[in-house]
Amino acid sequence: MQASGGLKLTLKGIKGNLADNVRAHLSPLPDSPATRASFLFSYQERVDEALQALGYYRAEVESDLQRTAGDWQLTLSITPGEPVRYNRVLVLIEGEARDDPVFQARLDAITIRPGDPVHHGRYLQLKADIISMGLVRGYLDGDMTQHRLEIDRDNNQADLLLLYQSGLRYRLGEVEFWASELNPDLLQKLVTFEPGTPYHSSEIGKLTNSLFSSGYFQDVKVLPHPARAVDGVIPIEAGLSPPPRHSFDVGIGYATDTRARLSTTWRTPVVNRHGHSQETKAELSELNPKLSFDYRIPIKHPLNDQLQLRASVGKEKFGDIDSTQYQGAVGRKTVTGGGWTRTLYLRYLSESWQQASLSPTADYILPGISFTHTQRSGPQLDPSAGFRQHYQLEHGEPFIRSDQRTTRFRGQLRMIATPWPKHRLSSRLELGFNLVDDDELLDLAPSLRFFAGGDQSIRGFGYQTLGPKAVVDEGEDTETTISVGGRYLLVGSVEYQYYLFERWRLAAFIDSGNAFDVYDSDAFKVVTSVGGGLHWISPIGPIRLDIGVGISESDNPWRLHITIGAEL
Repeated sequence: MQASGGLKLTLKGIKGNLADNVRAHLSPLPDSPATRASFLFSYQERVDEALQALGYYRAEVESDLQRTAGDWQLTLSITPGEPVRYNRVLVLIEGEARDDPVFQARLDAITIRPGDPVHHGRYLQLKADIISMGLVRGYLDGDMTQHRLEIDRDNNQADLLLLYQSGLRYRLGEVEFWASELNPDLLQKLVTFEPGTPYHSSEIGKLTNSLFSSGYFQDVKVLPHPARAVDGVIPIEAGLSPPPRHSFDVGIGYATDTRARLSTTWRTPVVNRHGHSQETKAELSELNPKLSFDYRIPIKHPLNDQLQLRASVGKEKFGDIDSTQYQGAVGRKTVTGGGWTRTLYLRYLSESWQQASLSPTADYILPGISFTHTQRSGPQLDPSAGFRQHYQLEHGEPFIRSDQRTTRFRGQLRMIATPWPKHRLSSRLELGFNLVDDDELLDLAPSLRFFAGGDQSIRGFGYQTLGPKAVVDEGEDTETTISVGGRYLLVGSVEYQYYLFERWRLAAFIDSGNAFDVYDSDAFKVVTSVGGGLHWISPIGPIRLDIGVGISESDNPWRLHITIGAEL
């Protein structure tokens, strides 16, 4: 049964923004006799408001109302005429904001000019922008003392006047912390501004973020108190809620390289009032189980300068070699200018491995340095663009208790770009070298050699199964060929991704490279694979199902790869 009692609207003579604005002012249309009667009483005034908001003060409106069965029909024939145009536009800033370069830039960016049609929305937006800018930048006593838009209907022109009195710009004062057991000097190091810094609302956000990022607090409330300001200096209070003394996390994961994984993590975010923290993690996996301990001590800054003490024991499979590693390290991690993270460290490594019938061991003390830098844009779990760099250099010498003299470098780069909507590119490059004597290469610990193959290397091949091989004498006239890794590594990948939907995408890729031993290009066997996959952007990060096929091999091996986690 057809509903009745409403109203249908037709506009003639106008289009575009003007028609849209009239419709917006007349919405919603009535759907009953009662609301229709009220609508017809006031619609002409609302039409005038809609037209005048865009500068049309001389419009002629003719109405035709058809009272038919069911919904009535209202037709408005509008002749807008010429819009009112600005004759004079005057925007003045007085007070300390007059010399503020940000306010000067905003005045220079004003798009309202004499001769432009009047647009009430743009006038109100300009006024609101100036008032809001004052509050954000610390002109807390600022006031728009004059704000006029004078319409001269006889001459079809208008004058705009805005006068903003900013008063003084307030400054940030000392930060008072409450409800925290941490050392006051440590808390002050987390403050992101110096007392006396000109007030800006973003400084309050930066301080809040700095306190949260420390991991020392469960809740943070930073409150400026302008009403208690003295000589323009605003005191700041930071209320801090301590986190649980201990926390425990349990995780389950799966990747083709490492198979199923169960992990549990014990964290103590605040060990003592000096800001020490610890993390102990146990990972159960068929291929590389590991137990690790990490203890952090703030030095000059709780976030950007830390002394790190680490210890771990674990197993890992390198090609045909089963390795057990005991490690300890002491290092200083510093966040430098430009967002680079530099770590200077001294690492102890004791490694034993099963290589065919042999069971060698090796010990090292390795001073080293690493640099890491990551930049990204877009969602953290699925960025639209980004570039990550990681470089590591370490050296071992017999005179400092290393079994071999070795210099090892590894560089990893990954880049993501989205040149067009729905089209995403992901590329990576990994390179490395290990300077060690030829006759000591097979005596080098497997974790210091280079291998290729796997989810994050060359897909289509098993985890760390690619690289140089060696013939090992098993005794009794028996020899076995095994993968032993190389002293050099060069692997690259390019992947194209297309979004079918917001959380689903297809992928096509090519991976190429290998681990190798000598400079001679004839000895560098390039292994190449191609493939494709389906990715789901889950709440915990992309889940990727890829199939890689080794096209450089005569038997064209293939392998299914399942990985979980963000690329950067």
